[in-house]
Amino acid sequence: MPWIIIAAIATASSVTVLALVNVYLYSRYKERFLKLWAFAWGVHVCRYLFLILSVLWPANLVFKEINYLCIIASAVILLAGTRNFIGSAPGHGFTSTGTVLALWTIGTVSAGLSTLYTIIPIFAFLAFTYIRIGIQVLKQAEQGETASRVVGWLFIAWGIHQADYPLLRPIEWFAPWGFLIGSVLATGIAIGMILIYFERMHRGLQEKEMRHLNLIESSHNWIWEVDANACYTFASPQVKELLGYAPEQVIGKTPFDLMPEEEASRIRTIFAGISSRRESFHRLENTNRHKDGRLVVLETSGVPYFDGHGNFLGYRGMDQDITEHKQAETRREVSREVLQVLNEPGDLKVSVQRIIDLIKVKLDFSAVGIRLQEGEDYPYWSQSGFPQAMLEQENTLVERSADGGLCRDQDGKVRLECTCGLVISGQVPQGHPNVTPGGSFWTNDSFLLLGFPPDQDPRHNPRNVCMHRKYASLALVPIRYKDKIVGLIQCNDHRKDRFTPESLQHLEGIAAYVGAALMRKWSEEERVTLENQLQQAQRMESIGRLAGGVAHDFNNMLGVIIGHAGLGLMDTAPGQPIHLHLQEIYKAAERSADLTRQLLAFARKQDIKPQVLDLNETIAGMLKMLQRLIGEEIHLCWQPGSKIWPVKMDRSQIDQIMANLCVNARDAIASVGNITIKTGTVSVDDTYRLHHPEAAHGEYVWISVSDDGEGMDRETLSHIFEPFFTTKGVGAGTGLGLATIYGIVTQNRGFINVISEPGLGATFTIHIPRHSGVDEAGVQQEEVQELPRGRETILLVEDEPAILQMTTMLLESLGYVVLTAGSPSEAIRLAQRGPGSIDLLMTDVVMPEMNGRDLAGAVTKGHPRLKCLFMSGYTADIIAHHGVIDDGLFFIQKPFSLPVLAAKLREVLEQV
Repeated sequence: MPWIIIAAIATASSVTVLALVNVYLYSRYKERFLKLWAFAWGVHVCRYLFLILSVLWPANLVFKEINYLCIIASAVILLAGTRNFIGSAPGHGFTSTGTVLALWTIGTVSAGLSTLYTIIPIFAFLAFTYIRIGIQVLKQAEQGETASRVVGWLFIAWGIHQADYPLLRPIEWFAPWGFLIGSVLATGIAIGMILIYFERMHRGLQEKEMRHLNLIESSHNWIWEVDANACYTFASPQVKELLGYAPEQVIGKTPFDLMPEEEASRIRTIFAGISSRRESFHRLENTNRHKDGRLVVLETSGVPYFDGHGNFLGYRGMDQDITEHKQAETRREVSREVLQVLNEPGDLKVSVQRIIDLIKVKLDFSAVGIRLQEGEDYPYWSQSGFPQAMLEQENTLVERSADGGLCRDQDGKVRLECTCGLVISGQVPQGHPNVTPGGSFWTNDSFLLLGFPPDQDPRHNPRNVCMHRKYASLALVPIRYKDKIVGLIQCNDHRKDRFTPESLQHLEGIAAYVGAALMRKWSEEERVTLENQLQQAQRMESIGRLAGGVAHDFNNMLGVIIGHAGLGLMDTAPGQPIHLHLQEIYKAAERSADLTRQLLAFARKQDIKPQVLDLNETIAGMLKMLQRLIGEEIHLCWQPGSKIWPVKMDRSQIDQIMANLCVNARDAIASVGNITIKTGTVSVDDTYRLHHPEAAHGEYVWISVSDDGEGMDRETLSHIFEPFFTTKGVGAGTGLGLATIYGIVTQNRGFINVISEPGLGATFTIHIPRHSGVDEAGVQQEEVQELPRGRETILLVEDEPAILQMTTMLLESLGYVVLTAGSPSEAIRLAQRGPGSIDLLMTDVVMPEMNGRDLAGAVTKGHPRLKCLFMSGYTADIIAHHGVIDDGLFFIQKPFSLPVLAAKLREVLEQV
C-alpha cells in the first residue's frame, strides 16, 4: 500500500474526529460558526477520501478534480466560519475567488495540463486565506486569551505550509511529513478554535453572572432561592438591609423561621398549597421579624424551577419591602377608626381607652398612654402597657418642695419635670432634630439622653425612668385645647428606630382628633355645669332673698327685745328677781341675733370692713383656738404654703370660715383622726377652668381643710351649701355653717371646691382673689369701758313704730335730744321747720317712699354739715356694693345693743 494512502487515512480519521466534535458542539449550542466548521471539516474529510480514490485509480480525473474542489470548498467554508466566530461579516471576495479557482481547477485537470498549473493557485489561495485569518485572529484576541494567540500563529504557520506545498510535495521523503505537518496544524487550529470558543463562552458566562450579580446588588429587592424543602440556598445582600441578617445567616433557614409564630403558620399553609401545584405566586404579603425585633412587611413573588429532566427543585423569587406602604395604610386605617370611635356616643374615657388600645395594637408599640390636666398636674388619664410601678412613680409631673408644696417659676407657673413636662409646658427647643414643628418630642434611641450634660439638657429635673425601663423609642405628642396644651399622647417601645417624621405627623393628627373630642366633651360639660350653676345660683339667690327678708324682719323684733331688755336691766338692781329674767331674755335675743347674722352672711347682706391680710399669719394666730374647738383627740396639722399672696377681706370672716370648716371636719370624724389645713396659690386660666368652670380668671390664694372622716356622697354634696341643710342629728347643728361660708366666699368674689367620697373623708378648698393694692392696716375697735354719752340733737327716722320707740328711749338714755319721724316725708318736714340745728340724721335704709340714702341727700340740702348714720337689718345695695360699705358712710347693723349704739354715735359725731 502506498504511503500516501496510509497518511490520508490517518489524517482523514483525525479530521473526522474534529468534524464530529464540532457537530456535537453545534447540536448543544446552536452556534452558526460551529455548523460551518463541522461542514468545513466534513468536506475536508471528503478531500482525503477522493485523494485515496485518485491514487487507486489515477486515470479517473473526476476523483482528482473532486479532491481539489474539496480543498477549495473546505478552505472557503472554514474561512466563513472563522469570520463568523470573530464577529466579522462574510467575505464575498473570498467566495468569488474560490469559485474562480474551482473553475480553473476543473479546466486545467480536464485539459490535462501539468499538476502545478492546478495546485499552485489553489494552495496560494489557501496560504493567503490562512495567513489573513491568522492575522485577524491575533487582532481580535483579548487580553488574557492565550488560545486566540496560539490559533492565530497556527493559521499563519499553516498558511506558510500551504504556500510551500507545491514545491515540497514532489520530494518523496518529505511528502509524508508534509501531510503530517498539515494534519497537526489543522488539528491544532481546530482544537484551538474550540478552546477559544469555550474560553469566550466562559468569559461570557462570567460577565453574565457578574451582570446578574450587579443587577441583584443594585436592586432594592431581596433575591432568593429555596430548595424543594423551602430552605434558602441563595440570598442576595439585600436581606441584610431588609431583615438585619447577613446572607450566610439565612442560608439553611426557611422563610417561616423569620416570621412571628402566627404569621409563619398562615404563610406555611398558603405556600404548601402553591408548592404542591408547582404554581407561581405573586405579591404574597407576609410579616417578618427583623433581627432587632421590629416587624417588617414583605411582598413576595416566586416561580418554580426544575432540572433538565423536569424534576422540581424549588422556587426562585424576590421580596420587596412594603413596610412603609403598609404603615401608611395602617395609619390611614387607624385614623379612620379613631374618628369613628370619637364620634360614637358614650363615655369619652372609654372611647379614649379604645383609641389607646387601637394605637398600641395596630401601630405595634410596647406601651401607650394619655396624660390630661387635672388641676395643675398632668397624671395618666388612660394607658395600656405601662408597668404599674412605673405609673405610680411617674403619675405626677409637678415639682414639689421638701414640705410638699408646688414649686413655681418666676411667672408663677407650676414647674413640670422630665421630658413630658418639657412638652406640656411648650418649652421644647425648636429646630432640634428630635422636635417636630408641632411641638412633639421623639427619639429612636432614648439612651443617648442619658449622656446629656446637665447644662445642655433642656429638661427640668430629668427622671429618665423610661430609659431605665429599657424603652428605646419614645414619642411625646401634645394634645391641645383652645390653643393650649392640656396633655399629651405618650408612645413607648423597647425597640429602636420605631418612629419616623411621617409617623409623628400621624400621631399629631390623632392628638388633634383627641383634642377636638375633649373640646366637644368639655364644652358640653361646661355648658351643663354652667346651666346647673345658674340654676343653683338662682335657687341660692331665692333662698338668700328669703333668708335676708326674714332676718331683716326678725332683726327689727330682736332690736325691740334687746333694747327694752337693756333698758330694763339699767332700771333694775342686780339682786331683784326680775333682773335675772331680763338677763336671760337679753342673752336669748343676742343668740338669736347671731343666728340672723349667719343668715345675712349667707344672703351676702352682712356689712363688712375688708382689710389686707396674710392668710398664713391670720390662720396661724387661730390654731390654738381651733385646736380647743376640735378637741385633743383630733390632730390638727398646719401646712402653710410658701410666699402666698395677700388678700383683702374682713378678718372676722376668716374666723367664721375656719371655725365652721374645722367644726364640720371634727363632726365627720367618729373618734380620733386628723384635720389638715393647707394654703397655697393658683392662677386660673382657660385650661384650669376646664375642670373648674365656676372659677373666674385671675390669681387666687387658697385654703384647704381636709379630714379623714366618713365623707359624703354626691347627693349630699349637691345640698351642703343650702341653709338649714344638715346631716347631723336633731339639736346637733343649725345647717347654716356651710351656707355662711358660701355667702362669705361669694361676697369676696371667690369660689369653693369640695372633694369627698364616702369613707374617704372630705377636702374643702376656699379660693380668695389675690389683692394687688397697697397694704392697709385693719381698723381695730377699742373696747369701751363705759358708755359714752352726748347732748347733740338726732333726727331719728324709722318706719317700724316699735323700733322707733325703742331706739328713741335708748338715745334719750344716753343724753341725746331726739326728733322722731315715722316716714321720710315726715323727716323732711321736721328738718325744714325744726327748731335749732340737727347734728345727726339716724335713718333706716329700707323704707316706703324713699330709701335712707335718698333721704339723707334731701335733708342735707338744708343742713350741709349734717352727719348721717344708717341702720338696717341688712345693707342691701343702697349704701353698699356687694355688702361692702361705701367709703365715707357710717352704718350700724340691727339689732344693736346700747353699748354698740353709744360707741357708734360718738364715732360718727366726733369725726372731723
